[in-house]
Amino acid sequence: MQKMKSRKKTKSSSNPTRISEFRYLPPELCTQILANLPAKTVLRFRCVCKSWCSIIDNPDFVTQHRNLCKINSVSSKLLLSFERLGRFGWKGCLLTVRHADALRKTDQILKTSQKYNLSGSCNELLLIRGLSGHGKKDPLMMWNPCIRKSLSIPLPPLLSSSDGGVVYAFGFAPNSNDYKVVAISSQWSLGTDGGNVCFAVYTLSDQQWSLRNDDFNMSYPYYSRMFSRYCCPQTGFNFQGALYWIGYDPNRDGNLADCSTHLVSLDFDLEKFNYMELPFASDDRGAVRLPFRLRESLAVFTYFFMQSSIWALEGDIGTGVWTQRFSGLSSSDGFDLFRSGPFVQLFYYESDDGGRIVYWKNSYNITSCQVHELGKSMRDYVDMKMYMEGLVLCKGYGAEDLQSLAL
Repeated sequence: MQKMKSRKKTKSSSNPTRISEFRYLPPELCTQILANLPAKTVLRFRCVCKSWCSIIDNPDFVTQHRNLCKINSVSSKLLLSFERLGRFGWKGCLLTVRHADALRKTDQILKTSQKYNLSGSCNELLLIRGLSGHGKKDPLMMWNPCIRKSLSIPLPPLLSSSDGGVVYAFGFAPNSNDYKVVAISSQWSLGTDGGNVCFAVYTLSDQQWSLRNDDFNMSYPYYSRMFSRYCCPQTGFNFQGALYWIGYDPNRDGNLADCSTHLVSLDFDLEKFNYMELPFASDDRGAVRLPFRLRESLAVFTYFFMQSSIWALEGDIGTGVWTQRFSGLSSSDGFDLFRSGPFVQLFYYESDDGGRIVYWKNSYNITSCQVHELGKSMRDYVDMKMYMEGLVLCKGYGAEDLQSLAL
């Protein structure tokens, strides 16, 4: 018995030593290690000790983790697939993680009979809206699918005064380190040829809407033509603090023979629209043009019946220089894909046989001009976004588990 007691004492006496040595790991090193881990793993490590919990709950750590995730997500080429079940999504939705090369499913995040519409995507967050059939009263939510946390957003104040539908633009403002939702709506006066465009901005930091009708520079005719053509800005491309679309000259009226001559962007820090003429737009009028991310640059993919090209912007919008990164032939199959397909986000990745573009449920080889159908089991109504694990909404904001809403 004495030997057993002595062994127990020896064993127990060694634990405090190991724990004390572990606690004296430099906080900077601890932070760096935790910031490189997946979001779900980081959340589990909040329960290890008070010091780790304090590190993880720090807003600066959330920002550091997001920046590292951006680097990792580029190399992993993961996409988030939002599929609508049934005709127009009236039977629910399915959310899965897929590899960009073949759209093969690696994880299923959510499958629900509840009806949701994807109104925007930026970094680790999605902007979703419930489809209850009540129109303007349908709820709006900011959701982190990785950690299953969501935040209910009140409807914008301009809903009560506008007779037009509301378009949502969702993005991240780097200078203020804040997520923003911009609600845009039109108000047409009966008996006149024009109207007004109404704007409201919701910021995640203060969780409230504010009217910005005098700040945004978009006319009523431009708004009605731009968003009637492109339906809604969920087809826009989020990149470095702005949301991008392909549009036309804002100073041009009358018949629009070519609606893809300008790069239109919404800057979330400045809260204003920018319009930049594409110098290569006059080469092939009527071509299909789609913005996308080419490594660390903003790029535009141009596809015409006879040829295709990729142009990248070196520098800032308005002052940068466009350089041609690729030029080649096109195919009738490719032309049919990009011209007749829905205006969805385009993804580019490098493969052994050249550059490939993932668009809708198809892969297009820019060198061989061949189209391959991917994700044959996927539904027709599908939208794909870049997937990145993050920690936003893990603590605070009054966040709740979305699973409790998706019955």
